Amino acid sequence: MLHRPLENIRVLELAEGVAGPWAASLLGDLGAEVIKLEAIQRMDQTRGQKWPKPGTTYYPKGDPGPEPWNVNVSYVRTNRNKLSLTLDLSREKGLRLFKDLVRLSDVVMTNMVTGVPEKMGIDYFSLRKIRPDIIMLTSCGFGHSGPYARYVAMAGSMDPISGHAWLRGYEGEDPLTTSYSAHTDSANASTSAFAIVAALHHRAMTGRGQHVDVSGVETMMPHLGEAILDYTMNGRVQTSIGNRHPQMAPHNLYRAAGNDRWVAIACRSERDWQNLCRAMGNPPWIHTPDFKTSLSRWRNREALDAHIEAWTRILPGHDIASRLQTLGVPCSPLVDNKDSLTEPHNHAVGFFETIRHRLLGDFDLSGLGWKMPATTPGIRRPPPALGEDNERIYTGLLGLSDSAYAALLQEALTGSEPLDNPV
Repeated sequence: MLHRPLENIRVLELAEGVAGPWAASLLGDLGAEVIKLEAIQRMDQTRGQKWPKPGTTYYPKGDPGPEPWNVNVSYVRTNRNKLSLTLDLSREKGLRLFKDLVRLSDVVMTNMVTGVPEKMGIDYFSLRKIRPDIIMLTSCGFGHSGPYARYVAMAGSMDPISGHAWLRGYEGEDPLTTSYSAHTDSANASTSAFAIVAALHHRAMTGRGQHVDVSGVETMMPHLGEAILDYTMNGRVQTSIGNRHPQMAPHNLYRAAGNDRWVAIACRSERDWQNLCRAMGNPPWIHTPDFKTSLSRWRNREALDAHIEAWTRILPGHDIASRLQTLGVPCSPLVDNKDSLTEPHNHAVGFFETIRHRLLGDFDLSGLGWKMPATTPGIRRPPPALGEDNERIYTGLLGLSDSAYAALLQEALTGSEPLDNPV
């Protein structure tokens, strides 16, 4: 019988934004039971405002609907495969209930600013007294030590200080033209999920839990290894080069037929170059000294790109890609978010998964980037509504009576609708 790798693992997620919730969703993809904790006084920021203005982006057709906090696409994209529980941890009764949950859980993960878990009494050393083998992951911009440990961070601030933003622009352009990027969140999420799986493996082998300290900036910096080594070995500061490559040529995006259509071509070797020339019909210019060797092509890359684009701009991007891929040359058309949904390959491999949402109806959501034939990872639950699983968890998992649960609602310790003036 097929199973999921993290079945019977319970994760408590006290996180908001992208990196923390996405990491928890990856664990949910692998079969973990993930309980997302929020408070009606302070819900996940990606849920947006309680009553946003009509026409606001991130809502279907700009319509927030009757429950905007449950349909904001920023929230929907990173919170699948979870249960939702609301609980006010700022009050003693809420804190006691949280600790009861910790006793029944395997992992606690949070992306609170350094010092906040300690102030609340929910740091690793406090939770370890409740459950000795607990695994706790804390993720923030700069980790929990060093001079920047207490700095507040978002992807837009971590991207520049990691050095990534410096390298993402076009040659000669001011860094101010670099668009917003959440690459740091992506690196953080996958690293955090991997670290938790490693900690679970360690616990299975030794019986011991541990504290996993994740720095968002540090998860991004290994992706910039070439630039870092270039400076440590050569004393050279790399600069932005757009879609070009520091060694390969041709290596760029080239205009294709149609309105704002482009195709990416990369030649790794002399063989790739000869096959590209063959696809272009071996035009006379390829035999000139400027393009005879890989070094001469790189030195004359401006002229080289102009010649190649004279060929690509009259052909559809998919046709170019098909021709070059047949010859073994790396090539693909540039697609936008609309095109990615209609790409035949994505549908052939079943990447997009159709999910049913109480308010949004049926829609496609990005699936997993890997296949595991011996297991059944995937999307089992749509992103939960705020407090959707309150009753199930309080009266089922924690064993509260109906009257005790009703008291929590009355005291606004829990609920399914954010307060009018959330913190």
